[in-house]
Amino acid sequence: MITAIRRTLDHELAANPRVLVFGEDVGPKGGVHGVTLGLQEKYGEARVFDTSLSEEGIIGRAVGMAIAGLMPVPEIQFRKYADPATEQINDCGTMRWRTNNRFAAPMVVRMPVGFFKCGDPWHSQTNEVQFVHSPGWRVACPSNAEDAVGLLRTALRGNDPVMFLEHRNMLDAASARRPYPGDDFALPFGLAKRVREGGDISVITWGAMVERCEAAADEAAIAADIIDLRTLAPWDAETVLASVRRTHRCLIVHEDILTGGFGRRSPRAWPMKRSSILTRPSRASPCRTFPPRIILS
Repeated sequence: MITAIRRTLDHELAANPRVLVFGEDVGPKGGVHGVTLGLQEKYGEARVFDTSLSEEGIIGRAVGMAIAGLMPVPEIQFRKYADPATEQINDCGTMRWRTNNRFAAPMVVRMPVGFFKCGDPWHSQTNEVQFVHSPGWRVACPSNAEDAVGLLRTALRGNDPVMFLEHRNMLDAASARRPYPGDDFALPFGLAKRVREGGDISVITWGAMVERCEAAADEAAIAADIIDLRTLAPWDAETVLASVRRTHRCLIVHEDILTGGFGRRSPRAWPMKRSSILTRPSRASPCRTFPPRIILS
């Protein structure tokens, strides 16, 4: 997935002179995960550059650039590091509302999330739901390289602020590798993908949990209907409901804490009574925060 994201950034930098990439160590070092390696050498320090260690400064600068007509692509090194920029994130997402739609602040905030090998409270959080709850933001959570290319390109060519969440476990995972789909490949937000068809149960998931759900279905010999949401804001309720109407059973798998996570929230947003399509009411099992576990709702 690293190569796919870098290649997409490379193409969009070449195609659109308004695109700028910046963040902590994204220049000569290529970012903490090496995603932007070589881009500064190719496009120069004016378009790919390092910033100070200040997340509020990174996002605040991006807001100003976006209002001025640029397409900033700031990188936040890890999910927890975005918290100091909460005020700037809120200001960006509400820009249209606050200006009566006179101004917008489109940008793509790239951010590694999730647990990988080992972790701590700073480097292993997911917590996508905080951005879903931030008005005005779109949220993408690709599970493989092809989807990463399509969603990133759509985000870079759009007119909205986007949180592009790159799961650390997927960046170099063999299961996430796909052939490059081409320089014009783009995916719409809010369109889920059925990665496996089955009639026993609907499994709703996204990001790194897609691979685990497929492996679990194989191990349990279950004909699972596995749905990869791909984006959480907006999310594809129609595809989810169509699946659950067929199976009458639903399992939501997400990597997060139990209280208030997106997997806990999403069934309550279904635009119809769950009791009319589910065999039994949904429940959530308790979990511990660290290390992260798969949470089943």
